[in-house]
Amino acid sequence: MPFFAHTKGSDKSDWQLLSDHLKKTAELAAHMGDDSGLSEPAYIAGLLHDVGKYSLNFQRRLEGSAQKVDHATAGARVIRQLFTANPQKSYAELISYCIAGHHNGLPDNGSVTDVGGEGTLLSRLDPVKTPIPDYQSYKNDLDQIPSSFQPRPIKPAKGYENFSVSLLTRMLFSILVDADWLETETFVNGPRPRGNHDSIETLSERFNLFIRQFENPHKVINAKRNETLKACVENASKPQGIFTLTIPTGGGKTLASMGFALNHAAVHGLKRIIYVIPFTSIIEQNAGIFKDCLGENNVLEHHSNFDWEPWQTPEGNGGQDDETRSAFEKLKLAAENWDIPVVVTTNVQFFESLFAHKKSRCRKLHNLAKSVIIFDEAQMLPREFLQPCMLAVQELVRNYGVSAIFCTATQPVLKQFLPDIPAFTELALDPKALFEFYKRVNVTNLGTISDTHLLKKMNSQSQVLCIVNTRKHAAGLFEGLVEGGRFHLSTLMCPAHRKLVLNDIRGRLRDGLPCRVVSTQVMEAGIDVDFPAGYRALAGMDSILQAAGRVNREGRLRSAELFVFEPDSEFVKRTPTYIRQTGDVARAVLRDHASEPDGQEAIKAYFQTLIYLAAPSAFDARGILPHLTSPLGFEFKTVGEKFKLIENDTRPVIIPFDEQAEGLVNELRFAQYPAPILRKLQLYTVNIYENEFQAINLLGAFEMAADRYAVLKDSSSQYHPETGIILPAEVGGQAYFA
Repeated sequence: MPFFAHTKGSDKSDWQLLSDHLKKTAELAAHMGDDSGLSEPAYIAGLLHDVGKYSLNFQRRLEGSAQKVDHATAGARVIRQLFTANPQKSYAELISYCIAGHHNGLPDNGSVTDVGGEGTLLSRLDPVKTPIPDYQSYKNDLDQIPSSFQPRPIKPAKGYENFSVSLLTRMLFSILVDADWLETETFVNGPRPRGNHDSIETLSERFNLFIRQFENPHKVINAKRNETLKACVENASKPQGIFTLTIPTGGGKTLASMGFALNHAAVHGLKRIIYVIPFTSIIEQNAGIFKDCLGENNVLEHHSNFDWEPWQTPEGNGGQDDETRSAFEKLKLAAENWDIPVVVTTNVQFFESLFAHKKSRCRKLHNLAKSVIIFDEAQMLPREFLQPCMLAVQELVRNYGVSAIFCTATQPVLKQFLPDIPAFTELALDPKALFEFYKRVNVTNLGTISDTHLLKKMNSQSQVLCIVNTRKHAAGLFEGLVEGGRFHLSTLMCPAHRKLVLNDIRGRLRDGLPCRVVSTQVMEAGIDVDFPAGYRALAGMDSILQAAGRVNREGRLRSAELFVFEPDSEFVKRTPTYIRQTGDVARAVLRDHASEPDGQEAIKAYFQTLIYLAAPSAFDARGILPHLTSPLGFEFKTVGEKFKLIENDTRPVIIPFDEQAEGLVNELRFAQYPAPILRKLQLYTVNIYENEFQAINLLGAFEMAADRYAVLKDSSSQYHPETGIILPAEVGGQAYFA
């Protein structure tokens, strides 16, 4: 009897033969494994991943039976039975994780005491604990299973050898699930528009042509930016490895880092650039710069705020022509596996994908091989996960042809977390000289001052910025500013609201109008504004210097001041723990380096002290590494559930901020498929803590659209036009939430 993999309609002559699916998936997986050197084991994984579908039970399911059938366990057993000689036996064990997990995600290894039904790999490999339908008919259909394959040698990390093996397993898993997904998609929907982007070589040439416009600048500051940009392009032929780009805020690191990356990739035959940003609030800004010089179809934004239009039908195509629809469709597909020359993403998306166990998050990983990864604002790398994150970066560099760049004005001390990398290569010509050239702001510590004193200072200045550590403090100070040109920014305001306020702020700064702003740290990294003076509540030195980057940014003034202060305020009852800890170190640095608190020596002392004072476990606070370094097996599912850079202890609230938001909310009430609408509503969403949500809910302020999504019913009474969502007095918004 014929065995099928997938159906299409009721006529079995249109169904896909299982042997065809397995062979095509294997061939595609082998091709996808080229860049990571895993073609042969990937081929084997593709050929055997669905042998469980050779059971009569599964074939009946294709015909309409409601009985669920485990079709992933069989291939995991077969691979271990076929390859029993070392080192192929070891690789077969890794492949068994991938095959067992290709449907529901990479499993935990478990232990021999696990019972059936627990879902661990060991319990599923045991035919007594986990009985599955007979699948032996695969032997009649697959008559050319390779009898051996060439294992891929890797350079294991010293002291973390098993971690190296765990990442290799993830790479194999990524290749398998992406090949399986694409082959199935091709059968069901026909060939889809993938690839056909411009080559890295073409994009490198286009970029180099684009930056010619910056030659022969009239302003001295632009000449220095161009000098740095040219130096990065000229350094592109350096051998692959880990690089640093240490440029003060306003020094042009966005274009400089991309200039190096594109030319470096062209020289070394690399496939793509991954640009990793700490905040979604600045992703559009940076992606927009790259689209301007490289073309929209070559750049992908991948984050939760970006929406993909539903181009499925001619009626729903928004009036666009076929070429435009095809371009959007290619970008939508690329979001699933990053098969595009330039990807702009976030720390959360990048690192959580590296440690995820679900196939939807992992399928992009194999496309990290032979790429250049730029970490913008490297000081914002996740501290509590720094050790596993940096070990993963080290693996990509040592074993998968990756070059990495850490870009920042405040370079953290990362070398100790990358023990097998001999040295970092600095791309800036002379960072110390650059810091001296770009020094536009004097940082002065005022010590403790009251809100009354602070407001008196701010109100005496026509244009001034103040950044504080809590939402409550920001809202309290805002009320004390003189009216007319006063502004507030925090995440209690939805993104669409903040964008409007920022546009107003920039216009007033440009036109010389009164502009007094109080903000949480949402105003720091990546926000392009230029104030003549600023204040920053005591926090880490990286935060203080980011705030300084919003003052005299273009060097229009001969001198400008950023005043650091410690609040004496009724609105600050408790400073968040992390802010207090980093602030204590910053206070010492401001004291010991009073003559140059923003110099490289001060920055180095700050980060070294932070590391010295922290317990070793602080950099793997969730205990990720023990699950990936045990000789008894890997706990992939456990890691995927524990590795969350942002804890999900908040609740989203949709704000009907304008007519577009109101229209989207109305669509949401009746939507059968709400995901596209929810993505658009990201611009109108505020996240608040659970206790804050419940306090507002007691006021009857929420409508639950489609019985699931909280919508603020009366924006006029619960959403302030200047400060955003109004929190009841009993919760107060004291929690740090910038």
